Amino acid sequence: MNKKLFNILLSAGFLLFIFGVFFFYLFAGKNQVSILESRNLAQEPEFSAEAVASGDYMRSWDVFFNDQFPRRDAFTELNMRVNQLALGQDVYKDVYVAPDGYLLTKVEQYTKADADEIADRVNNVGKELQKQDVKTSLVLVPNKSTVFEDKFPTYYPSFGREGYERLMPLINEQYVQNIDVSKILYKNKNEKNMFYYTDHHWQAKAAFLASEKVTKAMNPDVKQLMMDDWTWKLEGLPFYGSDARKTTSSLVSKSDQVMVATQKNLSAPYQLDVIKEKRDSLYVMSRLTDPAVYANRYTAYIGTDYPELHIKTPDPLTQKNLLIFKDSYANAFIQFIAPYYANVHVLDLRYYKNLDLQAYVKKYDIDQALLFFNNNSIYATPQLTTFK
Repeated sequence: MNKKLFNILLSAGFLLFIFGVFFFYLFAGKNQVSILESRNLAQEPEFSAEAVASGDYMRSWDVFFNDQFPRRDAFTELNMRVNQLALGQDVYKDVYVAPDGYLLTKVEQYTKADADEIADRVNNVGKELQKQDVKTSLVLVPNKSTVFEDKFPTYYPSFGREGYERLMPLINEQYVQNIDVSKILYKNKNEKNMFYYTDHHWQAKAAFLASEKVTKAMNPDVKQLMMDDWTWKLEGLPFYGSDARKTTSSLVSKSDQVMVATQKNLSAPYQLDVIKEKRDSLYVMSRLTDPAVYANRYTAYIGTDYPELHIKTPDPLTQKNLLIFKDSYANAFIQFIAPYYANVHVLDLRYYKNLDLQAYVKKYDIDQALLFFNNNSIYATPQLTTFK
């Protein structure tokens, strides 16, 4: 091939690429959301003389071009893989890629002052509820990164256990029953289907082992349900969870499936009443077969993090009413505590606003309250323990 022909072909290829991208932006449908990045993508900016004069119009076009670039997710995944293979990188954003396939999000270091502030809020709500004859319990779950903290390298430490051990002794048992589920999780952490490889949450099996300790502590005189009272089955398409969305599936050596636990011998379905819908299942099974690669299949448990949720139990072991304050770790757990109560009322204070605690307890005749959080979110998200 002579030099002139080579230059013509090179120029033609370059122009083809430029015009191809141009026509893509003109005619292709615009992506609204990046599941991989868990955010809304920029849309084509509206033209105005003021925006042009200020420079905002071209800046917005630059953001729009980057967000809508063809095969953007594929290029992101390729970049991650190149960094791993060529540079030996094993930390991406705040996620460590362990040699055994676990993706682990670092837990930040928190101070004694942080722990004191949280403990004060927890103890105070327990004291307030006690005045209304409501017994309050706290379950602080060591999250996946805390349970597997020994997997983090010395050059990238995580501080989950430090924060957990700093907070737990500060809970005043006079007002709040402090239920420690850490030992059972540490003891069984290497069993199958305890924690997801690619998501920061726990599986239903781990949640059930914790629930045995919780239900016995909260209802010691009630017959306890056993693991054999449920059927256990991995369901749905492969799950690339929250940690995989940060690092992309290109770095995943072990994908996940969601464990579905089905309670046996129910006389009728559970009844769920949420803000805009009513359901008769503790699972949203359609989430398990969503074809999107990064679909959040953990939301099969209960559904999304609703601000408020009411559950009516078909065959309750007691006639008590329970109020749960929660983060997303509770979603896999609620199915195992619900059988012990006639009604379970669930509040997620990240989204439920203007709580009048005394009025809420009186309205729903609450007998017991459960504060249920993982050890990272209770520090990182103050709204969870802001009860006013």
